[in-house]
Amino acid sequence: MPTTPARSSVFPLSVTRTAPYVLAVITLMVRWLAFDNPLADLDEQFYRLVGGRMLHGALPYVAIWDRKPVGLFVLFAGFHLFGDGVLASQSAALVCVWLTALGLFRLGCRIAPPAGALAAALLYPVWLDLAGGASAQTPVFYNLLTVCAIGLLLHGQDVAAARGGNLRAVGTGAMALFGLGLQIKTSIVFEGVFCGVAFLVISRGAGRKWAALYVDAVLWIAVALAPTVFAAAVYAALGQGDAWWFANVISILHRGTERAATRHHRFVKLLTVVAPLLAPFVLLPLLRIRPLGTRADARVLVLWALAALAGVAVFGTWFRHYALPLFAPLAVLAAPLWRRRTGRIWVCGLLVVGVVLGQKAVWRQTRDDGDAVVLDAAAATARGQPGCVFVYDGPAAFYDATRSCLPTRYPFPGHLQQRIEDRADGLDQAAEVARIMRGRPRRVMTREPSYPDENPAARAALYAVLDAAYQPVFRYQSSGRAAIVVYALRGTAEDRPLQVMHPPASFLAALR
Repeated sequence: MPTTPARSSVFPLSVTRTAPYVLAVITLMVRWLAFDNPLADLDEQFYRLVGGRMLHGALPYVAIWDRKPVGLFVLFAGFHLFGDGVLASQSAALVCVWLTALGLFRLGCRIAPPAGALAAALLYPVWLDLAGGASAQTPVFYNLLTVCAIGLLLHGQDVAAARGGNLRAVGTGAMALFGLGLQIKTSIVFEGVFCGVAFLVISRGAGRKWAALYVDAVLWIAVALAPTVFAAAVYAALGQGDAWWFANVISILHRGTERAATRHHRFVKLLTVVAPLLAPFVLLPLLRIRPLGTRADARVLVLWALAALAGVAVFGTWFRHYALPLFAPLAVLAAPLWRRRTGRIWVCGLLVVGVVLGQKAVWRQTRDDGDAVVLDAAAATARGQPGCVFVYDGPAAFYDATRSCLPTRYPFPGHLQQRIEDRADGLDQAAEVARIMRGRPRRVMTREPSYPDENPAARAALYAVLDAAYQPVFRYQSSGRAAIVVYALRGTAEDRPLQVMHPPASFLAALR
């Protein structure tokens, strides 16, 4: 007579089978508000701008200046092969978030029950919304590469003894992933260095000889640097090696220092988002919870989290989205909390609070910066007019929406008005703004009023001309300095009245 399987043998299997679907549904749900919004994030607007112009021959660092790795712009150029790049980039980001969460579930199963691993994996897509990761920020893409590399590291740890410490092949795969990540965002280097060192330590502990380890180390470093070296070689072949070197290496050393008040404000906001995910460092020993699996697994995951924290701490600028790489390692460390009732309450509470606050954060961003309707209305004021538009401060998507030429090789607004960027890229901001305005761009977009870390000389150069020769034709009035204003040359606005738009009055009104 057949016997009914015990509940303990059936339940984990059902979680394992349903986890991909649960993760997919929740990921889609928490990212839905930002989907198809071309103004979802200023950074990705610029990445799409550069990617699209690359398809028409513009060379990053030469025709358009920035200091991000060129691989990032190549990625966004690919998105433009599917329309305007907005839906393509956000769809790719959605898939990457889902795959990353699925990878975290697999990692979590090594140190916790499947249900705990699933709950911890859900923290990742939920928490992204709280730090500006609801759309297509760079960590959304390279976090997937990192999680895959950590998975290879743990696999290498599993097989090291049987292979006599020979992890050359699996280590090469992990370093190749970090090499690709370096061409999306260089801050991934901290996690890459940790992973490489961990491979060497594991190999040596399993009996690998020093000579072989030396070869492994050289090979892994070469593989990790290969995409970057390739990019540099291409620029050198084009006669633009100096432009690549300055943008990727030198210019960051020339950046100024922000006000202490600004850094403090950003640090507090970043810490507020990250602190709840640091709870496992306190709750696990306090509740006497030991992770399942081996101590080595837990040690690797903890060290990974510390490496990611170091990568955020070293830059010191504390932008909120700099926390995005932390959410993957910190989320998986929460999985063992599921083994105690108090831990389960904490994780479930984080999920509920994260969903509610995350959706409100996405709505606030849309309220302050606008959406497709706002962008279309602003762009309508510039259609049919000759010449370039100029975005001094505001969404870089205005260039694409108006199909405008670029009046400067510095179209990212911050490069022309952030105080810390003045001369960091070899540019006198006020002089460049004055040069652009002498050309009388057909429309000028700015934000009002100014902000404390803006270069007052650059704003003065702008408004000296705006006040004398332009009139406002569009204003998106939200709250604080979220007022986005479009100016037109007097005599070119067809005597249209000033159009003023306001966002929905509340989160519930936006949903309606």
